[in-house]
Amino acid sequence: MQMKSTSAAALIFTLIISSFPVHSKPGISMCAESSLTENLEKKILALSSKAHIELMALSEYRNLKSFCQDDSYRETIFNLLDQIHLYHDLLEFDLNQTPYKHSQRIIKKLLKHMDKLDQKHNPTAFNDFFKDQCSFQSNIEKHAVHYSAAFSSHSYGSRVYAQEVVMYRYLKRLTTRINKIRKHVDHFYVRRQQWEQVSHHKTE
Repeated sequence: MQMKSTSAAALIFTLIISSFPVHSKPGISMCAESSLTENLEKKILALSSKAHIELMALSEYRNLKSFCQDDSYRETIFNLLDQIHLYHDLLEFDLNQTPYKHSQRIIKKLLKHMDKLDQKHNPTAFNDFFKDQCSFQSNIEKHAVHYSAAFSSHSYGSRVYAQEVVMYRYLKRLTTRINKIRKHVDHFYVRRQQWEQVSHHKTE
């Protein structure tokens, strides 16, 4: 995956690592590293679950109206997506540093899914999509009285439903990609803990 700012992710990752105290005993530093990756895993899993709830709710027309009109709600959604992309960048950095080379199959899958997410649903693409959706939503409300008097596909309800379908399909694809990453992250770190336990027993 081509990160937007590899050096920035590396810097943040280094700052997080530096927050752990330095000890002379190797076993302690290994625990610090384990805690770091565990926190990274938990953060990604939590953000993914939150994103699924928030984004799928956004497919409802009333929530789209709030998104288009309420700066605070819109900022909440964008901050959530920014957090997801940030922690995915940190995850990529961690995966590229891992000594567990026999886990390359899982790593390749994770990097592939993150690459697709960045290509299809990066912040710029997301912003462009919602600019169009807010324009459509504004037009529906502008002509609401006219549409309310119409019938069939030209009615207000039909136009609202049509936009909800477009929103649902887009957000479903986005959350599916995020959930695939979450699934592989969970799988990778469960196996990683097992490998660490085996390595620890071998060194005792």
